[in-house]
Amino acid sequence: MASMDHIAKLEEMLGSGRVPGTARTLVNLEKIREVIEELKKELPSQVNDAQTVLRQKEAILKQAELEARRIRAYADEEATTIRSLAEEQSQSQLETARTEAQDMLGDSEIVKAAEEKAVEIEQAAQEKANKIVGDAQNKLNQVLANAEQDAGERRRGADNYAREVLFMLEEKIADTLGQVRSGIDVLDSQNMAVGD
Repeated sequence: MASMDHIAKLEEMLGSGRVPGTARTLVNLEKIREVIEELKKELPSQVNDAQTVLRQKEAILKQAELEARRIRAYADEEATTIRSLAEEQSQSQLETARTEAQDMLGDSEIVKAAEEKAVEIEQAAQEKANKIVGDAQNKLNQVLANAEQDAGERRRGADNYAREVLFMLEEKIADTLGQVRSGIDVLDSQNMAVGD
């Protein structure tokens, strides 16, 4: 039996127990208690539905956070690999420059030319390493921005879904309370009419 059926049954019990010529109503308390107990049993299922929606929202948020962490870990690993390769290339070019400089040692002109060439090669290698590291950092920042945007969209979607379900539940409860209030008002007006 639905909640509204229980409320209708209560209204019927209250309406049928009127003592003629008085403002009093006789009711069977045991039957009313039974109907109220049935009503109490149904309400938890509606509350459980709302709690289920909240749990689903939390699960979606947790999944989005895990995905963002996974993407960040991947980006960190990628950046570390790129930095390591850049450092290896830079070191290799520096070693090559030093070897070339030592091979050119002979007289002062050759030594001077070798030193200049070594400086040029070292500067070029440093610039290339800086560019590789900068590109890796830009790529990492883009991946992180995409992950944060995706997590935010999932979080907003979960919030909207939970809000819609809670609004529907609020409307049902408000409708039920309105019907209960109407029943009470009817009973009060009947009591006042009989009392007059």
